[in-house]
Amino acid sequence: MQKFEYRTPRFSIDIPVQFTVEGSALDGRCTEIGQEGMTLELKQPLTPNSSGMVSLTYRDHTLEIRARVAHATGTNAGLEFLYNSEEERGNVANLVASVASSQSRPGPVLLN
Repeated sequence: MQKFEYRTPRFSIDIPVQFTVEGSALDGRCTEIGQEGMTLELKQPLTPNSSGMVSLTYRDHTLEIRARVAHATGTNAGLEFLYNSEEERGNVANLVASVASSQSRPGPVLLN
């Protein structure tokens, strides 16, 4: 039987991001984010297993964190966050919670 691993929830988003890898700063868009990583769209392809620094700002949350390219297909890449501290993990959790709360939908509306 095949082992199935769950991943933490990811949320759709569209914000500018900068990924600095091997001394080059690449501009792109974050299209999905969760507590363990994000999906990027870039103009140039990334090399799997390369790592660098991700920088982004969403509302009042600024995030700078190391990340590894977990997979890449063309100009899309999945990044895995490389936490150095519990503080970094908390910063990402706060940003993801902010994204999630902005996407919450109101409940049903009762009409008379």
